[in-house]
Amino acid sequence: MKKSFKIVYSVLFFAVCAAPAVLLPFMGSSAEIEKKELTELPVFIDNDGINTDFSTQFESWFNDRLPMRSELLSAANLIKGEMLNTVSSNVISNNGWLFYDSEKLDFMNTNALSDRQINAAAVTLSLLEEKVTSEGGRFVFVPMPNKSSVYWEHMPACYTKADENNLTRLSAKLSELGVNYTDMLSVMIQNKELGIYHARDSHWNNLGAMIGYNEIMNSLGRPHNTYENASYTYEQVWRADLDKLLYPAGGFMDWQYTFDITYSTFRFMQPSGVHDTAAQLAVFMSDREENDGNIVTMNMNKAPNKSLYMVRDSFGRALLPFMIDNYANATFVRTDRPELTSSFADKDFVYEIVERNLKNVIATAPYMFAPERNGVTYPDISISGNADAVFSDEGYAFRLYGRLPEDADSGDGRVYAVFRSEAGERVFEAFPIYENKLIGEDGTNGFSMFIDKSTGLSGEYELVVIADSKAYSGGKIIV
Repeated sequence: MKKSFKIVYSVLFFAVCAAPAVLLPFMGSSAEIEKKELTELPVFIDNDGINTDFSTQFESWFNDRLPMRSELLSAANLIKGEMLNTVSSNVISNNGWLFYDSEKLDFMNTNALSDRQINAAAVTLSLLEEKVTSEGGRFVFVPMPNKSSVYWEHMPACYTKADENNLTRLSAKLSELGVNYTDMLSVMIQNKELGIYHARDSHWNNLGAMIGYNEIMNSLGRPHNTYENASYTYEQVWRADLDKLLYPAGGFMDWQYTFDITYSTFRFMQPSGVHDTAAQLAVFMSDREENDGNIVTMNMNKAPNKSLYMVRDSFGRALLPFMIDNYANATFVRTDRPELTSSFADKDFVYEIVERNLKNVIATAPYMFAPERNGVTYPDISISGNADAVFSDEGYAFRLYGRLPEDADSGDGRVYAVFRSEAGERVFEAFPIYENKLIGEDGTNGFSMFIDKSTGLSGEYELVVIADSKAYSGGKIIV
């Protein structure tokens, strides 16, 4: 009997071990569920000889195609997340509430930007606002708080909430500079008892988006439909992003508000050829995020406002129907690099970004022509050191970027590029942005700008970069 048991046990053991290989040809891919690119099947010998990484690459290939991978991952996360409340699949789980694991950095302020970076972000946004308002448009910056910043009581007790972080520090600096922004953190906290974020998703729900939309329009000072008396249903119909990370094979549906609102008729100009606008809008508002990098709409009825240019992330998808309904023309762009080369006359510019990505505001300079400054005063130029500068003709504009000594003070964050020649000098204000990808080294004390060719720069210049009332030599520039 004992021997028979061992035989049966051994057969079952090897059968379980062999099952993945046996089932592999018959199982479908989990790539669509997990939203990941599968590893390609490696070759052992190629034109360069033996592939020394073959075993590692093959393991990655096999793991991506492991039969019942999604089911096994879901089962493991059910135990770790729902029963043990531990971090799994980059998700913090606590009594039915889910948070991105990366949110703990903002929550505890362990990813604090330097004062120089906070100043750089605030100055960058002030330059965007100046460009928009100088041409007759309106500007508002919309920093969206992480869910843990609003519903901090649902974070595990092992995480201690900091009194300040990047969002609160940047908000204070924007107030100091007079930059128009929507204090969405205060708005969300004031309305949190209504249940405005999903419990199992990283985003706000449709009610939160409606409240946020009204605050954005109030910040712009624009007339708008409030939809305050709209009827709604509240049902468990939302497939939450964090829940999907935990349970790719199918988990728990989250609650969602569905409003009964008759919106104005509109059509999509981008993407083109859309015949069923309702179906296309539903795709853009879902978590599928397909081809939503550039959305352009035209309202077929009389809208209260003319034009909108909105830089957004995934939080912005729930705002789409409200914004489309209130503008004759609307453009929604998912990018970390706003473009401001066209006119903003009678156009609104909304810049929305979630708290955990605030550093992206200064990841690379927006595509906007640097403003030329007249009457900028600074002490007599006495070179304080060198500015490593790169100047190039990009065809559509001149490009100048570089870095200053890291130990140099940045002062108020303003950086000016002075082009000096025998005929005089031309001064342009740069974004105080360190172009890490272009420079190839980490740093924070940098400058970056595009110069419109119509400004007439031509000839040989001595470049001097001014920051904190100190001058740095940028060498000779030939335009």
